[in-house]
Amino acid sequence: MPLQKLIGNIYSVFIEILLWLIPIAGIIAGIFATKELYLFDGNVFIGFILGLIAGLLLDVILFGPIIILFNIRSSLKNLENK
Repeated sequence: MPLQKLIGNIYSVFIEILLWLIPIAGIIAGIFATKELYLFDGNVFIGFILGLIAGLLLDVILFGPIIILFNIRSSLKNLENK
């Protein structure tokens, strides 16, 4: 039982780190694309915003169901404690 809880906690920390890294990677990719490919006349701010939006959308699509499962898990823990 303790190993299951440890693995569950490590997995939730891993997902949390990925949730932060994906938008950061999107920002970097957006800035790189605007500078190197001369998109949007080299306007880095537009690349920043579009990369951030793309990263957040990717987070929602990929990790949304996992976050919902984590919320259900925490709700069941709260019910169990009551």
